[in-house]
Amino acid sequence: MTDPAFIISFVVLFVFCVYVGFSVGNTVGERTVTTREYWGLNVAVIAVCMLVTAMLGALPLLYAVPVGLMAGGITGLKMGFGESVGPWAFIDRFFNINRAHRDTTKGGVGEARRRRRREGASAPDVISVTTDTDASASGHSSAAAGGTQRPRRPAKQRKKR
Repeated sequence: MTDPAFIISFVVLFVFCVYVGFSVGNTVGERTVTTREYWGLNVAVIAVCMLVTAMLGALPLLYAVPVGLMAGGITGLKMGFGESVGPWAFIDRFFNINRAHRDTTKGGVGEARRRRRREGASAPDVISVTTDTDASASGHSSAAAGGTQRPRRPAKQRKKR
């Protein structure tokens, strides 16, 4: 077990299994809607890791397989889920990473967004669109509403600030 070939093979196998676990976890995490489903999948990943570790107990080189799949799977689930939950919330705050995940958690809109994504529904409209008559009636002046707009100079004539 101290042979350099064994160590190199172990590390390569571990990195490959982390990659495969992350890919699978990310795909499954994107389909997860509720926090309860997310934690259930985390428990399932750990249970499968324990089962596979028990089966591969006699093969030291393959110890990297279940551990790598578990590490990648749990991380992939978190990234696919798109929200900072549980211990991930502390890690995201401490290292100041995954700001979008933290904002989703703070806003409480993650489950609705994931449900829309799963069902293929469109996102809600967040921009109000007004016609020319609406804009002029509300007192806003713009070029579209009949107001005047100063013509823009060509790029060569603009002053650098």
